[in-house]
Amino acid sequence: MIQDALKKTIAEALVAAGASQQNGALKIVLEHPAEIIHGDYSTSVALAYAKELKMAPRAVAEKVAAHLNAILADKKQKKAAGLESVETIEIAGPGFINIRLSRSFFADEVLHIIKKGGKFGANQSLKGKKIVIDYTNPNPFKVFHIGHLMANAIGEALSRIIEAQGAHVTRLNYQGDVGLHIAKTIWGMLQNEAAFPKEDATLEDMINYMSAAYVAGSAAFDEAEKDPSKKAVKDEIVVINKMLFEKSNPKLMKIYDWGKKVSLLKFETIYQKLGTKFDHYFFESEVAEDGMLIVKDFLKRGVFSESEGAIVFKGEPYGLHTRVFITSAGLPTYEGKEVGVTRVKFDRFNPDLSIVVTGNEQNDYFKVVTKALSLMFPYMEGKMKHIGHGMMRLAVEGGGSKKIGSRKGNAITGESLIDDVSVMVREKMSDRNLEGAEKEQAII
Repeated sequence: MIQDALKKTIAEALVAAGASQQNGALKIVLEHPAEIIHGDYSTSVALAYAKELKMAPRAVAEKVAAHLNAILADKKQKKAAGLESVETIEIAGPGFINIRLSRSFFADEVLHIIKKGGKFGANQSLKGKKIVIDYTNPNPFKVFHIGHLMANAIGEALSRIIEAQGAHVTRLNYQGDVGLHIAKTIWGMLQNEAAFPKEDATLEDMINYMSAAYVAGSAAFDEAEKDPSKKAVKDEIVVINKMLFEKSNPKLMKIYDWGKKVSLLKFETIYQKLGTKFDHYFFESEVAEDGMLIVKDFLKRGVFSESEGAIVFKGEPYGLHTRVFITSAGLPTYEGKEVGVTRVKFDRFNPDLSIVVTGNEQNDYFKVVTKALSLMFPYMEGKMKHIGHGMMRLAVEGGGSKKIGSRKGNAITGESLIDDVSVMVREKMSDRNLEGAEKEQAII
């Protein structure tokens, strides 16, 4: 590889200038300059070895550059050194050496990548490793927005990169099918039962109905929190949430089953467009009870503490913060459910590494949960990794941005973005000399 050839030749130049190899191979660091104007590679070895050589960094850089340029000037030496792709060597500032590669190098690399196709970069560095990756995670009863689209793209890219290194990857999708967001949606649906979709309604009509109900329920809940005179609304939603968790009300469970089924059907149509196929789906309703039992068990063992009727993990001794795992009402929080789903992942798949991809607003949350899990199950320590990505925000007229959210009804759906991009691509492709399946493949 070009990097190895450059490092070897630069090391030879430093030795020729008087650098010692008594303590092993010389340390040559190549970096990509922040600005392309400075070349494709840059090294500060002249600054690093100036003291040993008792020379000014610039003088060391000149010696190294002269050595490299002498090789580049001779075709046979250039080929023998593996530097055929190097075009120029330049010195900048106090002694930085900038290296520029030829255009033909990049053209050849592009052709090589095209020829290799999906096998480009494949290796066996992770052969034999089992890795589970949990990503996308849209919640039933809420829209699949562009934030989920971004999470899916990142999670799917990571999955494919890790697979290309020889690992066995299991794609997981953990979804919140219990919780206050569903209670708010169903409350909104109950306020507008007359508009409940008929059997022949389209999937899109069903999703729109639920989305509107969620916005209405969220608004009513927020207003009730601010206005004591409307406390009854909040109480109604809280009761619905409890009955859904307990599965104690047949009417509510019938609406719940319908809404969950519709949501998952919609999500699948989007995954098909994205080329993602999950190996397993986990739901909060499946792991919540186990999570609570585990937390209560380790409360007795001293991992957790009681605080005002709730069960909490005190993270301060570990440089973290305190978080609630079971509420004073006896319900598991996201943290408590995460304990349950993580235990299931390790029991079922026995992974060498469990990766969870979410928005970076959950970074601190995962630090606490990961620490708690490591104390409960030492075999998990070092095998859990959270990857947080940036948040998708909407631009605001006049400058700035605001967070998108299904609760406020300002979320841009992932499907609408896919469709809009598809239309734009079709317009761009309209003047290309492609037809039929060939044109459709180019758009995809």
